[in-house]
Amino acid sequence: MRVDLYRLDFIQDYDEAIAALEDYVADLVEEFVEAPEGKTYLETHPEMQAYIGNWIDNLLYFGYAYDESVTLPHMTQDNVEEIVTGLFPRKVSLPNLDEVDTAIPELMAFWQFLKRVYKHPNASRVLTFLKQIQPKFKGMMADPSNFGVAKSFFMAGNQAGFDMTTEEGLQAFQSQSNQNLHSSAAQPSSVSDLENWLDDLILPVVDSSKMRPGQAQLQNFVSSLLGTTSQAKLPLGGNGALGDCEEPLHVTLSQAVSQVSPPLSAGAIALLKQQQITETQPGSILQDFQILLDFVGDKGIVISGKHCLIPLKSLSDLNQSLSEPIQLDLKRPQQKSYPPINGLYLLLRASGLGQIVSRGKKKVLVLNPERLQSWLSLNPTERYCTLLEAWLIRGHAEMLGERRGVHNSGSRCIQYWSHLSDQDKEFCSYSEQHSLSYWPELHNLALMSLFGLLQVEAGKPEAGKGWRVKRVKKLLFGDALMQAIIHAYTEHGMMWASEDDPTVPFGELQPTLRLYFPEWENTLAIAPHEFRSGVYVFKVSLGKIWRQIALSSDMTLADLSGMILASVNFDSDHLDMFRYKNQFGRTIEASHPYADGSPCTDEVQIGDLPLVEGASMTYIFDFGDWWEFDVQLEKVEADTSRQNYEAVLNSYGESPPQYSSWGDWDEE
Repeated sequence: MRVDLYRLDFIQDYDEAIAALEDYVADLVEEFVEAPEGKTYLETHPEMQAYIGNWIDNLLYFGYAYDESVTLPHMTQDNVEEIVTGLFPRKVSLPNLDEVDTAIPELMAFWQFLKRVYKHPNASRVLTFLKQIQPKFKGMMADPSNFGVAKSFFMAGNQAGFDMTTEEGLQAFQSQSNQNLHSSAAQPSSVSDLENWLDDLILPVVDSSKMRPGQAQLQNFVSSLLGTTSQAKLPLGGNGALGDCEEPLHVTLSQAVSQVSPPLSAGAIALLKQQQITETQPGSILQDFQILLDFVGDKGIVISGKHCLIPLKSLSDLNQSLSEPIQLDLKRPQQKSYPPINGLYLLLRASGLGQIVSRGKKKVLVLNPERLQSWLSLNPTERYCTLLEAWLIRGHAEMLGERRGVHNSGSRCIQYWSHLSDQDKEFCSYSEQHSLSYWPELHNLALMSLFGLLQVEAGKPEAGKGWRVKRVKKLLFGDALMQAIIHAYTEHGMMWASEDDPTVPFGELQPTLRLYFPEWENTLAIAPHEFRSGVYVFKVSLGKIWRQIALSSDMTLADLSGMILASVNFDSDHLDMFRYKNQFGRTIEASHPYADGSPCTDEVQIGDLPLVEGASMTYIFDFGDWWEFDVQLEKVEADTSRQNYEAVLNSYGESPPQYSSWGDWDEE
């Protein structure tokens, strides 16, 4: 049966498309295996009988997730080249390098199949490229200079004799790495030296798809520290010893940045003091942010996907309303395809002016009325500095639906700025500007322009491509302001109180910046999250089965975990945690009282959860077997008289055996 190659093109929501991709690939591979091209491939490589389709899956996933959502019918030779020569060597790691030998043959057979059966218009050019790259591909996959940071880190453990496929091996190697960080005599003297210093600890490659939770946690931390995120869609672990290494690495980073940041010159100080802040100066940030506020308006807008982003159908009009609309040539651009919009949305969430509420079954982005009134009372300088602080201190990429990282937007921008010379930086092609997607990230680059820190000269996009950055130019005002911010960062050890406690009032940059902007007198007011009384009704799902559980607001997450485990007949002799988003879009992890981490599940009352109806938490039980439950808040009944109330209201499906292998239980 022929597969509809355009199936994904009709799915507007990014998350839904990613979810549908698995079945799409499975259907294609099933047809491919029965075709002459697939049969010939398996005759040549019989060892791949159980694994056929892995490289096809990688190609199509990376194309959609990392290459401007390109789908198979629109995939060009350039797309395939970028994935095969760029993303595969950086992200795909294998326990046995000889497995690489099957990659190009499988892809060539697949594209021959597409050419014959589906008459794919670009198949001939793709096949020519694959034939040319085949002799070089294994060397590219084995070259450590092509590896991403996470891939390198885990191979270093393997080469050092650690079993990086187990939690014990990972933690042992992590401990050794921490000791090396503390004992190394060669202390870094610059950000560049710091990167090289950390790179000395890490060499080449392991299969990231087989990482256990603790491995993924270290991967995320090391990757985000260097700003070269692997972007692998892996869960963060709840019992990794991240805290043991996070602080010394923050300190090291702080020391490295401080040593390359000279004191502000008299000229820089004068430049800052002379700068008048208006709707359009030193950049258009206040004007464009007001456009976004007006776009959301009094009624709010219905948002899409689990990451609660602006719907695709609204993006083009919003882009055209900005002071400097950008040009794209994409068939299905997403929010991240418009870096200025993505950056402005980050400010909306990080400032708390935008919040997510539930209206029936829909999630809606609305403006927080109390915080909006506070915003309207601020003068232009106070607004500019508030947004600057929201961006550089409180802004995190996870607010945009990206993978969690340790460092905030400010840390990434500071390191990028330290590498940006006073000379214009030119990008002659998309491949040259590709690094901007990871360092400092395109939305941060767009915000640097909107805040008047630098100029971005954009060009006309090529067919099927996104924002074309031709030149980046550092501005004198931007250099002076970034120097002041860098000094504020180093004085705080690269960490801020609001990163751990979002209720900390705005104004953390005020002691530094008010020296140059005395008009910054007032700050954006933050109202504390209010306890919500009532009976909370959750739908707790594990694969096909689900339980409807009700608890009164005075109960705790520890009580909820006990109810969940009892409802599926699990004992409670393992650690667990809840993971959920706060009102700013940041991830909160509440840990078992016996585990490291804060807050603890017995400290968080149900009524304090920052959830709206329809929002979900993840409950993870037993970090070895990693049972993962989806916990969706269905409703809150306004019954304040019930206390210490808990009940299982409804149940569907038989509980799985707790200690049998997953293969013995069909969760699908």
